[in-house]
Amino acid sequence: MFTAGRAIGVCAHARGTGVVMVVWIVVLAVALAAAVAVASLSMYRLAELRRSGTPLLLRPVPAAEDHGWHHGSAHYGDDTLVYHRLVTFWRGPAVRLIRSAITVVGRREPRGTEREILDGLVIVELGPGADAAGGAYELGMTPDAFTAFQAWLESAPPPRARRRSS
Repeated sequence: MFTAGRAIGVCAHARGTGVVMVVWIVVLAVALAAAVAVASLSMYRLAELRRSGTPLLLRPVPAAEDHGWHHGSAHYGDDTLVYHRLVTFWRGPAVRLIRSAITVVGRREPRGTEREILDGLVIVELGPGADAAGGAYELGMTPDAFTAFQAWLESAPPPRARRRSS
């Protein structure tokens, strides 16, 4: 039998379901807005890094033949080469190479499965100590970028000239 009390309970339940539905819609809208904001900031960061730096791949060594390569952008400063990874949530540089500590140990062509992602690039092997922590790295870059890298390394003022200007 249907009574007035049951009818009021049904209406209250329907109102409660409507409130829950509105709350879920608001939560979903906020989550969607946050996702759009994160995507927009990521795209802006990617565009800025690509526009203002030299694209290259970097990996710490030792590493397996085809593992550990990270796409990024290098920015040359007076005394440091700052490397920013393209895909990361960290805003700062991933690696900071010190100009006076960089020693080019070798230069090679991609080998094995590296050819799939590094075809046409030059791989530059840097000796230990290129960063302040004593790390060794390999840089994958175009031949033109390698020429720019060499010119940047060779154009460093001698240590004595730096002391005089300080």
